[in-house]
Amino acid sequence: MKLVIALALLASPIWAQEQGTLTYTCQIDGQPAALTARYEIIGSSGITTAPNGDISGVIATGDSTIYYHGELVTQSARFSFTGENAYADFTDLSTNARFRVQLITEGNHLALIANPFADQPTRYFCQRR
Repeated sequence: MKLVIALALLASPIWAQEQGTLTYTCQIDGQPAALTARYEIIGSSGITTAPNGDISGVIATGDSTIYYHGELVTQSARFSFTGENAYADFTDLSTNARFRVQLITEGNHLALIANPFADQPTRYFCQRR
């Protein structure tokens, strides 16, 4: 996925390790919420071949993908999510309703844009704990 947002995620200092856990405090529809995300960064590689077609080596491409999963909990709702780079699929655990969320990090801040491809997406903001 070659999106500017995904590159911004990778360049962000919050991804200081290849894997870890991040926690945020958010405001969701006027309610305080806690978001916890466990992530892993996987580097891409390419295969080189010899003239006869045999594999002659593996080289790093410099690209990476961030995989993550976690939960978002408010006083009245609980959501689980899984994602890759700038997008996650959220599930409301009480209704099983599913929706897509775009995640944009900037420093210690996280913007959640629910239904980012809709005419009027909903934006929520979080602060890293």
